[in-house]
Amino acid sequence: GMGAVYRAVDENLDITVAVKENSFYSEDYARQFRREAKILASLRHPNLPRVFDYFVIEDQGQYLVMDYIEGEDLRQWMSREEGVTEIEALQIGIAICDALIYLHSRVPPITHRDVKPGNIKITPAGEVVLVDFGLVKIMRDQEATTTAARAMTPGYSPPEQYGDGSTDHRSDIFSLGATLYAALAGFLPEDSLARTTGKAQLTPLRSYQPHLSRPTVIAIEKALNLHFEDRWQSARAFKDALIKARDALPIAARS
Repeated sequence: GMGAVYRAVDENLDITVAVKENSFYSEDYARQFRREAKILASLRHPNLPRVFDYFVIEDQGQYLVMDYIEGEDLRQWMSREEGVTEIEALQIGIAICDALIYLHSRVPPITHRDVKPGNIKITPAGEVVLVDFGLVKIMRDQEATTTAARAMTPGYSPPEQYGDGSTDHRSDIFSLGATLYAALAGFLPEDSLARTTGKAQLTPLRSYQPHLSRPTVIAIEKALNLHFEDRWQSARAFKDALIKARDALPIAARS
């Protein structure tokens, strides 16, 4: 909602790139976009896009030039008739955990705060990439949170992201858990704010997909706990649980 992303050609390098535009020109949005540019330019990880350039066109917008990621996003994949299998969801979750482990271990730590199917790209080669850092937060940053950084996506955002709650790396764990839940169930998990206020309860994953293995269900539903301390306490712990769930699947289900 803050602009657009264009597929473009870098005429100097003769490569296809993605150009992300921020067309909101208030100082809050401009500051958030500059922060995103600096953060992304410093990151090097196979499950994250690289940023090549940042520029401004007066009275028009701010622009990031980054890797163009071929393929479809997880939201598109979920809409296909055959859906997402258990092994596919586990492999995607493990890859995104790798990206989160890297982000959360930076000094200072970085949280993404917008993990959802539309921000996970899968390339034709099967690579999984976490994109769109519009809500990214540096944990040492004590500034008042901007409007851009306080956006939320019902179903995927944890309760602390609503209102003035404090977010940390475990907020990303919640959102990844919600993403994997939706990928497997075919339905969004009940919104965390509605659950917090007692207006809804989380529907067990097996109510939608009774065939799912117990380790997979436990790993994902633990990530969706409303309270920080009840979730996986690190992306590495979540990854380990997903790996154990994958390795426990019958051989026939791993292909």
